[in-house]
Amino acid sequence: MMKMKLNKIILFLIFISILGTLLVYNQLPDTIPKHWNMHGEIDAYGSKSFIFVLALLPLGMYLLKEFLPKIDPKRQSYTKHAKAFNITMAATIIFFLLLTWSTILISLGFNINMGVTIKIFVGILFMIIGNYMSQIRPNYFFGVKTPWTLANETVWKKTHRLSGFTFAIGGLILVFTSFLSGVASLYILIGVIAITVLIPTIYSYMEYKKIS
Repeated sequence: MMKMKLNKIILFLIFISILGTLLVYNQLPDTIPKHWNMHGEIDAYGSKSFIFVLALLPLGMYLLKEFLPKIDPKRQSYTKHAKAFNITMAATIIFFLLLTWSTILISLGFNINMGVTIKIFVGILFMIIGNYMSQIRPNYFFGVKTPWTLANETVWKKTHRLSGFTFAIGGLILVFTSFLSGVASLYILIGVIAITVLIPTIYSYMEYKKIS
C-alpha cells in the first residue's frame, strides 16, 4: 500500500516536472548551465535541449527502480527491505527533480547559489539514505556492494549498520558546511567521500578477514 501511494506521488511529480519543462522550454536561453565548479560557478554550458536530459532522468530512474528488483538473483531481499528501497529511491528521484528545476530557474535568471544548493540537497539525501541503510538486505543493485559484503551476510549486515551512521554524519557535515567554498569545500568533500565510501569498504574487508 505504501509503495503504491509513493509511486503515484513520484509519478505525479515526474509528470508535472516534464510538463513544466515543456511549457518553459521556449523561454530558456539558447545555452544553459551544465556544470558548476567547487566555487559554485558555472564552468560548462550546453544547448538548451540538454534540459530534457535532466527532465527525463527521474523517469529513467523510476523505471530502473521497478525493473532492477525483477532481475536481481536475490530478488527476495526486496520484500524484506521494501520500505528502505522505495523511500531512498524516491528521495533520489526527488533530488534530480530539484536539480532539474534549479537549472531551469538559474537559466531563467533567478539568483541561486548552486554550490550551496547542491551541498544541501546531497546532504539531506545522504541523511535519508543513512536512516534506512541498516534495513537493506543482500542484493546486487542496492546498498554497499563490496566483494566482502556480497560474500557473507553477516559482513553485509555489519557494514550497512556502519554505513547508516557514516552516511548520516556525512550528510550533516555537507548541510552545516554548505556555505563554505574554495579549498575548504574541497577538503570537506574529500572527507565526506572518505567517511561514506572508504570507511565502510575497509570495514567490510576487515570484518570478512575475521571470519574467513
